Amino acid sequence: MSLNRKKSKPRRIALLGILTAIILIQNFVPFLGNIPIPPLNPTIIHITVIVATLTMSTTDGMIIGGIWGITRMIRAYTMPATPLDLMLWTNPMIALVPRILIGLFTGWGYALFKRLFSKREKLALASASVVGSFTNTIFVLLFIYLFYGEPYAQAIDVDISNLAGALAVIVGTNGVAEAVAAAIIAPLITIPLRKITFQK
Repeated sequence: MSLNRKKSKPRRIALLGILTAIILIQNFVPFLGNIPIPPLNPTIIHITVIVATLTMSTTDGMIIGGIWGITRMIRAYTMPATPLDLMLWTNPMIALVPRILIGLFTGWGYALFKRLFSKREKLALASASVVGSFTNTIFVLLFIYLFYGEPYAQAIDVDISNLAGALAVIVGTNGVAEAVAAAIIAPLITIPLRKITFQK
């Protein structure tokens, strides 16, 4: 099943509108954008971007990812929860680019896994979802390290020489939790959503 499925323009616009509304709600309504599992508190907003990619197309996933990134920047400017919000999430390289890349890498991953697991669609979807999830985690942390390594290390009370290790721990905790959530939830939403979205 290709990522560039035939769909009517009104239907595509309607679905993009619905997904945009979900992104906005997840960003601005407490506890709807994350799973409250202390101390990890993993986000689930990336799953909306992954579902958009797997249900519609890579391009549509990148659009929804871009909307998430812009929304996150607006929230950082207007409703900063901490001083780190203003420092990190107003930078488009951190707030915007990784979100767009979720759609791109999820689409690429699905194309690859669809060939590898040609008779196991759910496994292909889950594997692509893991790729998309780690894309977000890794690129966000990479850009934080590159652009704000020293001030971020000071903010979290870590020596700059140990920052790479601290970020790796985040990948291995929050990152893994978010990837597992994406692998489970995204296929469960994508499969039925495809049935009502695409023209035969």
